[in-house]
Amino acid sequence: MEIKTAVCEDEHQQAEYIKSLVGKWARDNNIKITIDMFESAENFKFAQRGGKSYDILLLDIEMGGQNGIDLAKEIRRRDAKIPIIFVTGFADYISEGYDVSALHYLIKPVNEKKLFEVLGKAVKNLSPEPEILTLTINRKDIFIPLCDIIYIESALNYLIIYTIKEQYKTKMSLTEIEDRLGGGFFKCTRSFIVGLRYVRMITKKEIILTTGVAVPLGRGLYDDINDAFIKYF
Repeated sequence: MEIKTAVCEDEHQQAEYIKSLVGKWARDNNIKITIDMFESAENFKFAQRGGKSYDILLLDIEMGGQNGIDLAKEIRRRDAKIPIIFVTGFADYISEGYDVSALHYLIKPVNEKKLFEVLGKAVKNLSPEPEILTLTINRKDIFIPLCDIIYIESALNYLIIYTIKEQYKTKMSLTEIEDRLGGGFFKCTRSFIVGLRYVRMITKKEIILTTGVAVPLGRGLYDDINDAFIKYF
């Protein structure tokens, strides 16, 4: 699992210091991480509008332009879960953090040990994408790694799950299984879900998979699957 982290801080030296600490924490804990830096709330919002998403946000409060508290309120209106860690030079703002369910406040200069503790807490609060799909077929429990699923086809009241090794047939709906797949899949028609890792080519009418299979693409979904594909990779 890769942790996508954003540091929103308008003081360059302070931002680089926080980035170095977050990087050190990730190395010490053998965690794969990406760290994006933003010098203003406006730059952060521009990145989000462009499709960027983050698992953890370290947010300065006193910034030029929109301050961190107001940015956090905006974020909370559309994302109730992302851990927000405020970084501030003053303790006066702490009470305002309750309005946005901030995970923690760190007072500048940021203490390494305290930051590491808070980051550890943030990671524990993340909900990782499920890695195994468990099905009961012929009274036996079948465990299918999500990364092995190429695509899923709905046929009458059954689903056929095509994997890199074999295929499975189970009695359930596409909607039922969709909720159990996580973010690496795309529902391209009422009858098909594809694994994004196995998409080789996308046209206006179909998706060509790495196995050579062509799966139909619903009308109006061309931009959606391209966006999903780009975000996934």
